[in-house]
Amino acid sequence: MSRKQHFFINERNKCKFYYFADYKIPMPFFLDTIKISIGNPINESYYLVKNIVHKGKQILALKREEDQNTIILVEANIVGGQLKYISMLSDEELTEVSKIVESSIH
Repeated sequence: MSRKQHFFINERNKCKFYYFADYKIPMPFFLDTIKISIGNPINESYYLVKNIVHKGKQILALKREEDQNTIILVEANIVGGQLKYISMLSDEELTEVSKIVESSIH
């Protein structure tokens, strides 16, 4: 076996496998703490505490500036790279997500 053949055999053994399914995993849209104003005509301001992805949905944990002890969990609907609106979670989703968020915050 020549030196060149040996080199190609070693390079072949060093190859990496990529699983494209890993790249399809949804990532949190918001990575930093931001201020979000919600409501019309009266706007209320909230601060993003945590953004997680649960069952393909962007879940936001929000706090009011005035009430630091209460966290509100909502689903973010993002269209074209922008937050368009938020919606309430169902009771069963709220139970699941609250456990996940609580463990990730503390």
